[in-house]
Amino acid sequence: MKKDLAGALILTGIFVFMLATRTKAPALLQEMSGSRSISTIIILGLIAYAYEKGYHLTAFIGALFSVYLLKMFWVTWPRSYEHEVHLHIAQDRARFDPSTSVDLQFANKSLTHNLPVLLVKPLFHDLLVFPPSTETLTEMSG
Repeated sequence: MKKDLAGALILTGIFVFMLATRTKAPALLQEMSGSRSISTIIILGLIAYAYEKGYHLTAFIGALFSVYLLKMFWVTWPRSYEHEVHLHIAQDRARFDPSTSVDLQFANKSLTHNLPVLLVKPLFHDLLVFPPSTETLTEMSG
């Protein structure tokens, strides 16, 4: 009975700590398992394992705690993912807004830039210039 009580107190302490600090401790479980459905199976499997081993109080507290975790997995996180997806869609659409997109402003010729200028004169005057002249092309091509 002492191990059962200690397990229940530890789970209660973890739950109270998570509520008090508003931490996202289930994110660790989500990252370890990979998906919400696997996380659900892991949580419920641990509760069933604790109950089978005779830790009834720990299994009961774990079941209460799992209601909070499963609600977070299946209700809260999908909503936050939807919000994140809408933010990414807005960022993608902003690329095609002529008032904010540099590419579209260059294409519309509403934004221009000066051509690059060579500030330091080269030591050799026979540098290759692009586009090369026909003489240079025939000389290079053979």
